[in-house]
Amino acid sequence: MVKPSEITLPDGTVIKVSPDMTPDQITAMISAVKLTSSIPTSPRLEPEIEQSGITYIDDRTVDEIWNSSKRERVALFIRTFMAETLWFNAKDIQDQQLAITGTLSLGETSAISTYLTRLYESAFLDRKKQGTRNVHYRVTPKLSLEYPLMETSHFQVLLQKL
Repeated sequence: MVKPSEITLPDGTVIKVSPDMTPDQITAMISAVKLTSSIPTSPRLEPEIEQSGITYIDDRTVDEIWNSSKRERVALFIRTFMAETLWFNAKDIQDQQLAITGTLSLGETSAISTYLTRLYESAFLDRKKQGTRNVHYRVTPKLSLEYPLMETSHFQVLLQKL
């Protein structure tokens, strides 16, 4: 699986560039970053600053989403660390979490498969099957709209709280 390239801005913001992005999409993203000095966000995820931190439209912070259920953790992980246009499976998620954290904080492939199925049933993921054991998933726009991107450093902090 081809992984996205990462660009770290001087303010610490990490931008992931998918290899499947068109030149127009990359140009638009670069223009938005130059104009706003930040990653463009979906209008639905415009943050509101409160005393407790950043809150998204559904009034839950990243910490609250992370702490609500394992399914939510898997969804946040996928949103943050998996390229939106590429197909992946439970083994890819396990390999990615090991590469990032060195632990199996989201579980083994069997547990991850369960949560991927649940996310598919909730229309957060697309699915394609080849036989009974070869199942791949891809992020849908619904997942991209309902879950915020998380900074890698914030993800590391959340893992330490487990």
